[in-house]
Order: sequence, then C-alpha cells, then structure tokens
Amino acid sequence: MNYEIAIPSYKRSKPLKEKTLSLLTRHNINPDLVTIFVADQEEYDIYTKELKDTPYKKFVVGEVGIGAIRRFTQKYYPEGTYVMNFDDDLQECFKKIDDKTMLPVTNLEEEVILRGFKACEDNGAYLFGIYAAANPMFMKNRIAVGLYYCIGSCWGLINRHDSDLTVLLDDKEDFERSIQHYVKDGKVVRLDDITVKSKYYTEEGGMQVTRTTERILRSAENLVERFPGLCTMYIRETTGHAELRLRDTRKEQPAGSTLDQFFG
Repeated sequence: MNYEIAIPSYKRSKPLKEKTLSLLTRHNINPDLVTIFVADQEEYDIYTKELKDTPYKKFVVGEVGIGAIRRFTQKYYPEGTYVMNFDDDLQECFKKIDDKTMLPVTNLEEEVILRGFKACEDNGAYLFGIYAAANPMFMKNRIAVGLYYCIGSCWGLINRHDSDLTVLLDDKEDFERSIQHYVKDGKVVRLDDITVKSKYYTEEGGMQVTRTTERILRSAENLVERFPGLCTMYIRETTGHAELRLRDTRKEQPAGSTLDQFFG
C-alpha cells in the first residue's frame, strides 16, 4: 500500500524535530514519504536550517492558517492518494492494553497507518482517525464505523478534490472534516484503541498564535448551523472552550428527509 505523510507546521521547527519527526524516526518511517508544509518563505528558511542535519528534506510553502493549509494539501496531492496527516508536536502514539493500561505502539506503520487505510478500504470509507482522549478507561478495542470525531492530530484520508470535502474553518476543522466525510460517504472509520500524546491548546506556535476562545466558539456555532441533526455544542467547564458532540439524530426525522441540506 502506497501512502504519503503530510505534516503542516507553523513556528514549531524545533518541536517538530524533537517530537513528531523523532517519533517517525523511531518507527523507521521512510523520510522520503514525509512532506512538511510551512506557511511562507521565511518559515521555509527557518525549517530547512533547523532540520538540515536530518533526513527530512521535503518542504513545501503553503499558506498561513490550519484551514488554509488543509485546503492547500487537498489540492496538492492527486486524487486517490492515501495521505496520512500528523500534527507537528506528537510525543508518542499509544495502544490500549486494558482499562488501566496503554503502551506505545511497536510499529506505527502497521498498527496505525496501514491498519487505518485497510479499514477504510474494507468499509467503503475515505477518512480514518484515532481516539481523541489518551485514557484507556474510555478507549475500546475496536474499529468504529459510522459518525465519529477524527481528531486533527493523527488521521488519514483517501484524497478527493470534491468541494464538499473542503474545510472552511481554522478551529474545529477536524470536526468539520469528520462530518463532511460522514455526510458524503455515510461513514468514517476510527481506531478506538489508538491515541496520541500531544499538548493540545498549550504548545507554543501552531494554531495557538491566532486561536482565541471567541474564534473557537464561532467555529462551533458555525458547524451546528451548517449541520443540524449531526452535532450539538456545549462549553467544557475545565477550559471554557466550546466543544461539539457528534450524533446523527436525523434518523428520528419524518420519512422523506434528505441529505441535500448538508451540502450547502
């Protein structure tokens, strides 16, 4: 199975080197598969200097903003390309052992990348993700198929250039992508026994440069408005951030309801 790896990164050249690229190196992932997408020429110069003594040599100047770079990579890769996407600050990838234990995966390619794409092929899906919370109590030893949140730190897709799969948001773009694929394909796939360790909302650089509580709220409200019957919003008490729950309640609607409203 052929695939590519995309890593968007912004103002995190050193964390990228010490975290995600270190993780890939430990698992003997071929560096030639990895493309690092940076925001502009200045960032390109910084990253190539920081990583000059590493085997990672493929850098592409894209655009500023996570939504913009996701749109850029969607166009960058040809249709049908299997693209594995990683955040730039992943410290480790774990697999659930039991309700109290999770251990680092022994083979990232076999246990996550190839397994995820194989699950897509087997189920007629085009997007797969992993469990968002690094807590073995809530993780499950299963491959879930249906409407599930595929967190933006670690996910794979079979690339399509369809406009209805193009994300519009900077915050909650992972929720947006999950819903878009569910609406189009009737399913996404999630490896519920796999998770990653990452400093969500706290690592310097990246989205933290421009992210605000208000922008997070507006993005959540946008998705609730665009995809009624598929998500609801709540405010997480511990962070004060707007969050979403995914559930398809349209099946409770009267007969004759269609998906057309979700493609606007």
